[in-house]
Amino acid sequence: MAKSLKSGVLTADEINIAFQNVGGKVMKRQVQESQQVKKGDILMVLDDTDTALAIDRLKAQVAGQQALVQQETTAIDIEKADIDLQEISTWRKIEEMQANLEAAQASKALASIEFDRYAKLGKTDNVSKSALDNIRNTLKSAQMNVIKLESQLATLTIGATPAQMNQFNQTKKAEGMRLQSIVNARAKLENRTNQLAQLTAQLAQSQAQLKQQQINYQRLTLVAPESGKILKLFYEEGELVPAGAPAVLLETDRKYVDIYVNEMMVNDYQPGTILTAQVPALDTQVKGTVRFATAAPSFADLRMTRERGQADLTSYQVRVYMQDIPKLLTGMTIEVNDAKHR
Repeated sequence: MAKSLKSGVLTADEINIAFQNVGGKVMKRQVQESQQVKKGDILMVLDDTDTALAIDRLKAQVAGQQALVQQETTAIDIEKADIDLQEISTWRKIEEMQANLEAAQASKALASIEFDRYAKLGKTDNVSKSALDNIRNTLKSAQMNVIKLESQLATLTIGATPAQMNQFNQTKKAEGMRLQSIVNARAKLENRTNQLAQLTAQLAQSQAQLKQQQINYQRLTLVAPESGKILKLFYEEGELVPAGAPAVLLETDRKYVDIYVNEMMVNDYQPGTILTAQVPALDTQVKGTVRFATAAPSFADLRMTRERGQADLTSYQVRVYMQDIPKLLTGMTIEVNDAKHR
């Protein structure tokens, strides 16, 4: 009989369905035991009050951080434009300062000539002492003005290279001159850009937290991952469900039967092989597909006495997934047809 008839009990895959990474109080059970469900049907719903509040808080936080990022971005753009304008203005101011310095140097030279003339006349008493004092004060004022303008020009040109200064002295144009004040301002602007990057990273983190909470909100509704029959509901309405704890036991529509064949027959049951099986309880036939064939535990081997010169026969477990037909229930006997070996 074992060689001619391969039979087994129809079994179905069972899966435990759990709330993924969320827990809470059961607000509603949408199904009952033994109820048939389709993939995507709602099975159980948890209280969403805390998660909804967390989502609202994170939305407000994200909105505030977005405003800060936008504000900082605009401020950086304005400051960058101001620095560029300041650089051009400083170049023009340096050129103006150079022109004023040259004018002051000319005034100083003229005052020096006038003072020398008055000094010679003073030796012959041809000019009054007060006039000589006046021209002396004019010369000193011209000298002090030159010193002041030179100091101001040196301050404005801090950071310029010797080559740039030589070119400036020749062309009197400060365009392109490196200025330390502008370099420092741009360094501060770069540091502000780092602050903007930090604000952007904080915004991204809050957006990720918001997305996680929105996913958790969806996970508060437990749905059937595939079609099947509800075997057991582990929680009643009002009970607390721990995160990750199984809440529903589902018997899937994936039904199979295990048969055992000897090593001489196993090659006829390769994965993917289509078989025909008889269902005695329904007096009908059903098709099945071999999923795998593997060596069975030792208790299924056929042991024979070696005194008669016969060897042991190793059994192989063959799992056949059956086609789902009406009224085919788990626990029914399935007889796999095997005409080749009868």
